[in-house]
Amino acid sequence: MSKPLEPITSTALHELLAGGATPRLLDVREPHEYVSELGHVAGSELVPLGTLPNSLARFAGETREIVVICRSGMRAGQAADFLAKNGFQTRVLTGGMLAWNEAKLPTSRDP
Repeated sequence: MSKPLEPITSTALHELLAGGATPRLLDVREPHEYVSELGHVAGSELVPLGTLPNSLARFAGETREIVVICRSGMRAGQAADFLAKNGFQTRVLTGGMLAWNEAKLPTSRDP
């Protein structure tokens, strides 16, 4: 059974994205959280945790690493475990959007 890769920090993810890397960014919060004051990482796609099992087909053939994001890391951990068990390379953003905002990294509030 597969497990998620080591978590990634906000700063490391920001540097990775700035360097041109293109992991798939998956935000598993609810729609209202995605556009809330915490915002989201630009380029992330919203798939709420509760809808993930029924959305698995969206990831068919994905070979990139999937970085899973939530508010603090808890839901992202659940999603990363689920996706890893289904054969995907996943990693959790440590501390979620709380840590991303604390590091004063850019966010989007676009739906």
